[in-house]
Amino acid sequence: MKMKATFQFVHAIITAVQLLLPLSCLHAANVQVRLLDAETSRVTPAMVCITGADGQVRLPPDGRVMTSPSSTREFYTGVEFDPDPNWIGPVRKMQGIGNNDDRSYVYDQLPSIPYWKEPVMYQTSGDFSIQLPASEWRIAVDRGLEHIPVVKTITIAGESELKLQIELERWINLPANGWWSGDVHVHHPTLKDSHRQFLLHYARACDLHVVNALEMGHHQGTDFKQAGFGEKFRVHDGDYWLASGQEEPRSTFGHIIGLNTRALARDLATYDFYDLAFKRIHEQRGALVGFAHFSWNGCDLPRGFPWYVTTGGLDFIELLQFSKINAIDYYDYLNLGFQLTAAAGSDAPWGSTVGEVRTFVHCGQSLDIDSWFQNLKAGHTFVSNGPALEFTIDDQLAGSELARKAGDKVSIKARVLSNPAIGIPTSLTLVGNKGVLLEVVNPGNDPSLVIDMEQPIDQSQWLVVGAVCDNNALAHSSPIYVKVDDRPTWCPDRGPDVIRRQLESIATIAREFTPASDARAKGIHERLNRARDYYQKLLAEMSAYSLSKQ
Repeated sequence: MKMKATFQFVHAIITAVQLLLPLSCLHAANVQVRLLDAETSRVTPAMVCITGADGQVRLPPDGRVMTSPSSTREFYTGVEFDPDPNWIGPVRKMQGIGNNDDRSYVYDQLPSIPYWKEPVMYQTSGDFSIQLPASEWRIAVDRGLEHIPVVKTITIAGESELKLQIELERWINLPANGWWSGDVHVHHPTLKDSHRQFLLHYARACDLHVVNALEMGHHQGTDFKQAGFGEKFRVHDGDYWLASGQEEPRSTFGHIIGLNTRALARDLATYDFYDLAFKRIHEQRGALVGFAHFSWNGCDLPRGFPWYVTTGGLDFIELLQFSKINAIDYYDYLNLGFQLTAAAGSDAPWGSTVGEVRTFVHCGQSLDIDSWFQNLKAGHTFVSNGPALEFTIDDQLAGSELARKAGDKVSIKARVLSNPAIGIPTSLTLVGNKGVLLEVVNPGNDPSLVIDMEQPIDQSQWLVVGAVCDNNALAHSSPIYVKVDDRPTWCPDRGPDVIRRQLESIATIAREFTPASDARAKGIHERLNRARDYYQKLLAEMSAYSLSKQ
């Protein structure tokens, strides 16, 4: 018994040591993995996860066991790209409750990408090796929403070398149809060339065409510092672009995004006066202003948005983020006559990976980065974390404003399309300021759903389409605005109740800053009063319109 116990103890020690050793020190096969673009047969960067039958994730090149995913702190200091083909990027958590050190808690249990079932993903060169022992292995590969993700099982049975070649096929080519993907909200410094190369290779691995790297401000300073702003500091690799912007100001009244900026717009003395920040950003030619985190009503959105949306200074809102779309609030503000473009931003590194949600901007057959920003501002967009979306009224794209007369008919066409590996569309819904106008469902698991109808127009209105897939992948368009006799697109039936809630929010903030004993409080009251006047005037106009129709 004593000898047996001693043997078991020694065996346990040896096993423990083996687990701590890199696999290259044990008997293992050298697996050479090549990822090819199916159209060109060339090696392409892509995102990967390799998992054993025991559920443990193994990392190139030595096959070590992943003990924990990467931290958001790595993005603060900056990831430096290494041209070694076996270098991999940060290992990003894709599943499970986040703690903001690995991924945002806002996901709850939702996967970061609806179709990606693996625990993590990391970028690779597309031509790398990994040491793996004899066993069964699951290799998952992804290259963004327009490619079919691949999940392949291989068995290693004692061989010392193994070559694995995987082709990545497109299920759709959106650039060929004029749509170019971008992420409006990425945090990473660009001070070093290695930082910029990291982001450009990351973009290639995700097939994401525009990465907006945002310097993030707060009262104490800024993080994720950029090398500079404007055209001089843009970099690109073919059709993959990196441009600098800002997330600033960030206070208890919400977070503001400035895209395509030429300088950091920052003023601590007027930090909470967002209208002045909007003005500073818009004074920079071609720059855009967006409101962050709209998708999950987060970062004090309810406090600031009712107030600052009345300034007319917002070019877009982040409608999709962390696998969530906030259609309820979006429709409320559209029902007040605001024209708000839909955009999507990952908020990486709190978002798991860049491009997990995407803003698709229509700007023609070739990508001109200035055109991408111009057409984003014009509202020619849809957002998605899976399916593709088409939407026109009288052949005009989302963001368009159509002048019509009462009694006219318009031709509405919409389509959602996907691949079963990305998500099967379950519904396509047409919504306007009168509510849901049509919902098409999918009892047969078809890869696409279509709306093709004529709609009589009796009053000004906004119209959007949204789609949902069986795995909760989402897509949503920006609005098309149809104006009858040049009247605004607000909803006289639903608008008054929305206005009441905005006025309640404003009253709550006003109480917090009463008495107005300093310049900050006085400035806030001044701006709250402007917003209050705006809503009261709007309410009066809606009431007068309703009376005229009785």
